[in-house]
Amino acid sequence: MEIKELHQYDGTAVRQMLYRNELKEEEVMKHYQAVIDRKNPELNAVVHKTYEEVNHLNERTGPLKGLPFLIKDLNSMKDQPMSLGSKVMEGFKAGFDDVIVQRYKRAGLTILGKTNTPEFGFTPATESMYLGYTKNPWNKDYSPGGSSGGAAAAVAAGMAPFAHASDGGGSIRIPASCCGLFGLKPTRGRTPFSIKLNSLAVSHAVTRSVRDSAVLLDVLQGPQVGDLFATPVSDTPYTGIDHYSLQPLKIAYLADFGELMEIDEDVQKAVQSTAELCESLGHHVEIAYPDFDLHRFMEAFVTVWVVGGALAVKEASRMNGKEPSSENLEKMLYTLVQKGTAYTAMEYEKARVFLGEESVKVHRFFEKYDVLLTPVTSKPSLPLGCYNGEEKTIDEILAVSEQYAHLSPVANVTGQPAMSVPLYWNKENLPIGSHFMGKFGDESTLLKLAAQLEEARPWWHRYKEIQ
Repeated sequence: MEIKELHQYDGTAVRQMLYRNELKEEEVMKHYQAVIDRKNPELNAVVHKTYEEVNHLNERTGPLKGLPFLIKDLNSMKDQPMSLGSKVMEGFKAGFDDVIVQRYKRAGLTILGKTNTPEFGFTPATESMYLGYTKNPWNKDYSPGGSSGGAAAAVAAGMAPFAHASDGGGSIRIPASCCGLFGLKPTRGRTPFSIKLNSLAVSHAVTRSVRDSAVLLDVLQGPQVGDLFATPVSDTPYTGIDHYSLQPLKIAYLADFGELMEIDEDVQKAVQSTAELCESLGHHVEIAYPDFDLHRFMEAFVTVWVVGGALAVKEASRMNGKEPSSENLEKMLYTLVQKGTAYTAMEYEKARVFLGEESVKVHRFFEKYDVLLTPVTSKPSLPLGCYNGEEKTIDEILAVSEQYAHLSPVANVTGQPAMSVPLYWNKENLPIGSHFMGKFGDESTLLKLAAQLEEARPWWHRYKEIQ
């Protein structure tokens, strides 16, 4: 293998070559730094380079020693900027590694940079006015999704074999879909999380392969001290998981939501194609969807999400010694703070209780079905600029989201694991992921199904198309 081809491999393959002494750790790091330096000026996926971490390479131990990694710029990394995609955090440097970064470093990973995110991670497109837009490597006129769009663009373009991502309403699965990657949102409490954003957000990764996602989930899983929710650590490691023990599943699927939501024809084709593939693999597939009020559910979600967001903005601003204002926040975030502050405690609690009641209906649906297959978003990747927070208020941004990312937050509220699997590309050569939700705590079934789909319809050869 020529070192110049290294970015065509996943992390597991690179790790195996390191173990066999076919590669040296230093040349792996130099290769990925060179790819970042060459591709990032156009894509704007990596916003802070942390190449000095390579100096600690020989100090690293752990199963992933010698592999490069990227951290989303919503997490703190000691002595590095943490901009949260916002001017209000200008000049701020973190004083410590948060638990997510600690666990990745403990696994031996060397962090080469921090990836772009929309301001405070609040939109499904990575269009921070402070850090600039990130472009989709498949078609640079389109968004890579968000809020982990920098991470997804970087991995798809070969800047790292995999990267950290987080998901409070679809922020792992949406960019995975837009960038042709595998993106698993774990069960709530499977990995450490922040109590901010009302415990909706979880951390994990975007990867090229299913097996890399499994390896990284083993690295990250388990609660941190003080977590209010904790899903017990899996008795069986996810690493090495395969689909050969997978029994035929009962899969519910819905690609056309009728009057509930207009789904783009390409997205319907993608999901229908995936349903047919699942059926050909021996699974029972039938049209069904949980009986709950999706629109009222999303209205309540927005209330909880906006209040949590307003608090997060105020707390971060205070941490950097600044007051949130129209001068240091995009119009979208500034009006979000105003909107969130205006809710009463009764309105907030009413929305939270309603979400809990509706979540029970969704969980009961999974007493009959193993998996639910739906679109990730109602449309393929959006053209750049649809989420321009400098020009649009939070209500205008929410109106865009209502027609685009109305489905993915359901799994964040119910806490169930969900994933986007890259099984379809449209005529514009834009990837469209298929979205699977599983039973609470059952990442194993999703990973086995994804591995089966990956073998039946491989997507690996497509990365060679990205120059």
